[in-house]
Amino acid sequence: MNPSVLYKNISLLFFVISIIEIVSEFLRNNVLMTISKPFLLPLILALYLIKSVRVSFIYIVALFLNWISNILFLSEEINYVTIASILFIFSRLFVILKVYREVKLPTLFPFVIGTIPFLFMFIYLNFLIFEGISSQVFIITIFHSIEMSFFGGIALGNYIMKNDKASKLLLISAVFYTFNILLLGVKFYYLDLPLLKPMSMVFFICGHFSLLHFVLLSEKELFKEVKQ
Repeated sequence: MNPSVLYKNISLLFFVISIIEIVSEFLRNNVLMTISKPFLLPLILALYLIKSVRVSFIYIVALFLNWISNILFLSEEINYVTIASILFIFSRLFVILKVYREVKLPTLFPFVIGTIPFLFMFIYLNFLIFEGISSQVFIITIFHSIEMSFFGGIALGNYIMKNDKASKLLLISAVFYTFNILLLGVKFYYLDLPLLKPMSMVFFICGHFSLLHFVLLSEKELFKEVKQ
């Protein structure tokens, strides 16, 4: 099958399964979630492998760790949730490493400026949920907050410096991921509203899809530079 046709078919399958997952989160249907959620990131990986001009081991590891984390999050047992949270932290570290290698900011100044708004949002989140969580969960939340602030700082700093298509995709991804974490934090530890979980899943899916296209575009541009 033609790679472009295969890519379109898998993209369509990804969005169909995404809709099923979002609906299952809204209905709180554990059976549908168990069926749909494990397929999301493998489909993102398949799209990446079809389109990538230079496959990145770092990005693949990030997706794999996030995939394992998502599967473990399907369980409500505290041990599985803790392991899932730790794996999620490591998956984000690999994402940050991949993004840092692609972006290569010339100075720290745009990164520092870009980090500030994300840092304030996560400080506010931690302030909201502080009284409702254990010390163990709070430590994990702090790590997530620092990681996402760094990721957001790189994305916003890169957008300020370049303002091209790739930088826009990266910034969009960072914003989606940020709202995904913020909504989950509010839902589980502050205010349990029915729409928060499906909305966070929308941001999660859009964040991954945006990041995928940033990675593909930045790798393509770097490949062109190397050939020249």
